[in-house]
Amino acid sequence: MDKIETWAELGALAAEVASQFAFDLSARMAPINIAAFVLICLGVYLFTRPGGGFLAWLFPKRIYRSASFGLDIKIFLLNQLLRLGIVASYAFFTGATAALVFFVTGGAQIEPNITNPILVAGVILLGADFTTYWYHRFHHDVAWLWPIHALHHSAEELNPVTAYRHHPLFEIFGGIAAALMVGFVQGLLLAFVVGEFDPAVVGGANLFFAVFNLAGANLRHSHVWLSYPRPLGYLFISPAQHQVHHSIDPAHHNKNYGEVLAIWDWMFGTLYVPDGYEKIEFGLGDGKGGRMAQPHPDLKSALKVPLRDVAAALRRKPG
Repeated sequence: MDKIETWAELGALAAEVASQFAFDLSARMAPINIAAFVLICLGVYLFTRPGGGFLAWLFPKRIYRSASFGLDIKIFLLNQLLRLGIVASYAFFTGATAALVFFVTGGAQIEPNITNPILVAGVILLGADFTTYWYHRFHHDVAWLWPIHALHHSAEELNPVTAYRHHPLFEIFGGIAAALMVGFVQGLLLAFVVGEFDPAVVGGANLFFAVFNLAGANLRHSHVWLSYPRPLGYLFISPAQHQVHHSIDPAHHNKNYGEVLAIWDWMFGTLYVPDGYEKIEFGLGDGKGGRMAQPHPDLKSALKVPLRDVAAALRRKPG
C-alpha cells in the first residue's frame, strides 16, 4: 500500500509539473511554444535546404543522445520538483516589489505621464529587460557568482531544455532575487515615469514575453542558426546571437547578455552581431579557444562542483 501511495504521489507531482507548462505561455516548454519552435525550424529548413529528413535535422542523434542532453533533462526535472515547494510564483515577487516601491516613493501622488496601457507595458518591459541584462552580466563578472552560472554554460550541445540547465540555487533563490530586482526597477519606473500603478497593466507586460517565446525563444538554445538582418540585430537579440554567447571562441566571450533587447549590449559595449553563419562550439572555454574539461559530467558533480567553486572564490583574496 505504501508503494502504491508513493507512486501516486510521484504521479501527482509529475502531473502538476506538466500542468505548469501546459497552461503557462511564459514557459518555454509549453506545448504552444514547442509547436512554434517546430514551425519556425521548418521554415529555416525549407529556406536553407540542409539536406536529409526534417526530423533527423531538427532532432539530431548527436545532441539528443548526448550526455549533455541527459544531464539537461535531469536538472530540469529536479528543479521543477523543487519549485513546487515555492507557493508564490516569481511573478508575485515582481509585482509585490513593484507595488511596494511605487507607493513608498509616493508615486500615487504624481500626475500620470503615460496612460496608454500598451506604452505602460512597454515601459515595464524595458525595466525588466534592463535588469535581466545586468543580472545576467553580474553572473559572468562576479567571481563567486560565475561557478553557479557556469553549469548552464557547460552544456556542450544546446537544446531547448538547456534553458533550464541551472543549479537549484540559481533556479530558486536566484529567481527570487531576479524577481525582486526587476520589481524594484519597475516600481521606480511606474512612480517617476508612468505615475500610475495598475496590477493588470503590470501583469499585461508578460504578454511581451509570451510573444517573445512564440517568436523563437527556444531556438536560442538549439543547433538551428537563425540570425536577424543587421539593423534588427542592434535592437533585438536573435537566437544566433545567444548561441554566440555560449561559444568557446574568445571573440565571443562576454557578449550578448541581453534577453529580448540588444540595446543594452549595444549601449554597454557587449554586443556582437554576426555578419553571417558562424560555426560555433558550445561549452566552457579556456580563454584561448580551447575546450575545458567538462566539470559537470553527471548530476552529482553538477550539484556539488558549483558549490565547491563558490566557496573557493569567496576564500580567494581580492586581486
